Formats: sequence, structure tokens, C-alpha cells
Amino acid sequence: MEILTAITILIVAVMDYPLGWLLALPRDLAIVIIAIGTSLLLTLVRKWTTNQDQLRRSKGDLRRLKQLLLGRKAMKDKAGAARIRTSLGMVNAIRLKAEGKPLLWSLLPIILLAVWAVERLDYFPPRVGEELTVQAYYDAASIEQLTHLVPPEGFERCSDAICFIEKDPIPGPDGKHNGLAAWVLRPTAPVAADILIRHRGETAVHPVRAGGRTYAPRIGVGSGNRILATETVLRQAKFLGIVPGVPALALPPWLIAYLIIVIPFVPILRRTLRVY
Repeated sequence: MEILTAITILIVAVMDYPLGWLLALPRDLAIVIIAIGTSLLLTLVRKWTTNQDQLRRSKGDLRRLKQLLLGRKAMKDKAGAARIRTSLGMVNAIRLKAEGKPLLWSLLPIILLAVWAVERLDYFPPRVGEELTVQAYYDAASIEQLTHLVPPEGFERCSDAICFIEKDPIPGPDGKHNGLAAWVLRPTAPVAADILIRHRGETAVHPVRAGGRTYAPRIGVGSGNRILATETVLRQAKFLGIVPGVPALALPPWLIAYLIIVIPFVPILRRTLRVY
């Protein structure tokens, strides 16, 4: 898990160089640019990695063979229709084989883009002056005990630093209810720092950034024992404010909007740029 986290951090840091400027734009516009850029990339990769002359001719062959097949069916010529179907299968096999290279060459940049977008586009970073909720999750044995949050410089508390751990109304994956505590902070200036959450001699460190273009990871690992995890509650980005995600499939709203744009734009660009 630590190796995966390190790789993710590295990919995001590298991808910030070509894509970081998008974070200065309205989130909807950034998603549109990324989606259209992906469509253009897929189109150009297909043009560069396939035999376009062969694909152009095979497309014409398919159209002609389908016309001939209709004619044979109208004449009730079963043997002739069977021969044409065999030819159709051969042409389709050639076209299907050509799909491999574009897919392979597109895979790496799409994976890099996806990793970056998950870490940069899924939520809005906290703003200066806006309230920010920080939560911590505890084992069930900690319910009704005290816990303590230490805010860093640049934050003011909007709730008590010391509070009781309550029963989490939402059960965990094992069906049991763990403990939950929440605090409300307000950043007073742009800041990137660590929030400390303490409970029974344990300390969990939760990074937070506010007032900038990016946000720190929402979920923290906790202390490894009684403090199970930490979380900052951020506002999730929805395209046009209405496009939902699909939580059951772990698809965030930005990804749904991205697919809605990419799927029709690929054939549009292929037709416009005469890519077969």
C-alpha cells in the first residue's frame, strides 16, 4: 500500500507540470478540455499506429459486401450469401486486429491522466474563510471517551477542541458501528499543514491544504490502533452542478461527465479528421 501511495504521489507530481494550469480554470471547463484532449489523443494515436489506407479500403469493402449480401438474400441465393458472409468475416477480422495497437499506445497516457484526475478533479479544495469539517473514526471500545484535535497555525476552531466520541450511525464493512468524532475549522489564510488528532496516548496526523488549487488526500490512515482513520469532508465536484456519480461502481461525477463527452467526440473527430 505504501508503494502504491508513493507511485501515485509521483505520478500526480509529474502530471502537474503539463496539466496543473487546468486547476486555475472553472472545474467544468477543465473537465471539458481534458475530455476533448483525450478524444483528440485517441484519434491521432489511431492515425499514427494503423494502416489508414487499408482501413479506408476495408470500410468501403464492408459497405459493398453488405449491399451484395442484401441482394443475395433478396434472390434467396443461400450459397452466395454464405460466401459473402465469409468475406465479411475476413474484413472484420482485419479491422479488429488493427484495434490492438491504438489501444496499447493509448493505455499509458490514459492511466496517467486518470491517476492525476482522481487526485485533482474529484473535489474542490477548501477555501480561505469557509468552514471545514474534520472527522476521525475510532474502534467501538472508544465510544463515549474523549478525543482531542490540535489545529495548526492558519486555522481557527469553530467547535471545541476536546469532544466525546460518539457512535457512528453508519456501520462499517463488518456491520459493526465504530466511533466517530467531528470538528469544524476555518482556514484564515492559505495553508498546507498537519492536523493532529489525539486519543488515549495515540496521535494521528492528517495533512490538509486550504486556499490553493489542490487539496490534500481526504482520507488519512489514522494511528494504526484506536484511531482507525481520519477524513476531511470536501465538496465533490459535479459537472454543471447536476451530473451525478455512480457510487456503487466507484465512478465519481467528474468521470461520468468525462465519459459523456469522450464517447461521442471520438467518432466525431475521426469523421472530421478522416481517420478510419
